[in-house]
Amino acid sequence: MTNSNSSISKHNHQLTSVQRGQIQAMLDSGITSRTVIAQDVGCHKSKISRDIKLR
Repeated sequence: MTNSNSSISKHNHQLTSVQRGQIQAMLDSGITSRTVIAQDVGCHKSKISRDIKLR
């Protein structure tokens, strides 16, 4: 059973275009902490790191 109130996804899904936009906006504003970005976007920080690395 999953916890629908969790802000971090427990499933291995691809990031949406909205999430990628959020990541880019945060990076553009100077926020570089993968942990902070992951909490805001709602996924694990390793997913953020992989997404940034692939840019």
